Amino acid sequence: MIQFENVHLSFDTEVIFKKLSFYIETGKHACIAGPSGSGKSSALKIIQGYLVPGQGKVLVKELSLNKKKVKEIRTKIAYVPQNINLPVANGKELASLIGYSTNFEVIENYLGQLGLPNDMFLRSFDQMSGGQKQRIIIAICLSLKREILLLDEPTASLDDKSINRLINVINDLTNVTVVSASHNPKWIKAMDQVIYLY
Repeated sequence: MIQFENVHLSFDTEVIFKKLSFYIETGKHACIAGPSGSGKSSALKIIQGYLVPGQGKVLVKELSLNKKKVKEIRTKIAYVPQNINLPVANGKELASLIGYSTNFEVIENYLGQLGLPNDMFLRSFDQMSGGQKQRIIIAICLSLKREILLLDEPTASLDDKSINRLINVINDLTNVTVVSASHNPKWIKAMDQVIYLY
């Protein structure tokens, strides 16, 4: 499903990682773990084609990640960023911005599973905590029903109870390949596969 072969990434003279190789099977839930600055978020950006490694090969669904295939690959991906400061007023505007056109009940169902009331989807982001906003973004991305779900530090703004809810939701996903970047021990332990960066 997702494969890195001897991938090398550097910014100017700073080497982020070199000869990074791993394979994530379809439907598996993987976590890229490691200390701050080890390249966890960068690896997620490479999968989406927003960062281009200096060396190595990246395959997504057996498609070689290059300029010709990147648009096709991105249609298979939903991405929850670490930075949740978005240029929209609420969840409904965010859903419209990313082209969501299915029944909003799907989003509301995920909100319930993540411990939020249905009307939270319509409330102003300015009136929410970081954890509430993060869970709304996650619910919207889950509702897109993409084959690949990328989560950058998904537990960063969540308390233990909310982390447990999110883990349960992710564990219930079938035929969805999940790749996250995290240093949270509870999250790491719940994943099928852990890729350590140093």
